[in-house]
Amino acid sequence: MFPSGEDKDYYAILQVHPRAEPEVIEAAYRRLSRKYHPDVTGQADAGQRMRELNEAFEVLSDPARRRAYDRHRSFEGRPTRSPVPAGFPDLLKTLPRYVGLAILAVLGIRLLPLLLRPPILAALVVLVFLFLVFRRFRRH
Repeated sequence: MFPSGEDKDYYAILQVHPRAEPEVIEAAYRRLSRKYHPDVTGQADAGQRMRELNEAFEVLSDPARRRAYDRHRSFEGRPTRSPVPAGFPDLLKTLPRYVGLAILAVLGIRLLPLLLRPPILAALVVLVFLFLVFRRFRRH
């Protein structure tokens, strides 16, 4: 469905942010197509550039194809890693993480009755709510 040999970034081709609204994508396409149209510019690669613009706009203007492309992009950038350590040194590197998780699990089991008391539970709910609100504002 998408180019596999050469990975094209349709957002970079249209010079828009990956979270851009459809109106922004259309405006960028119109602006760039006026700039790079073979009838307007005398550049040798104008035809190829226009084909790339058309292909990028075709994918990003259709909501279903855009979602599929975004999924493809997100899986493409992830490094593939073996879940099993290669040897003893790698095992020693991951050991502290698992020991820490085990300690947290034991503490969680011991502290759970204390945390479920109504005043403490209410305070935890307020803290989680504030954390989520501040995280949302920090992102924008």
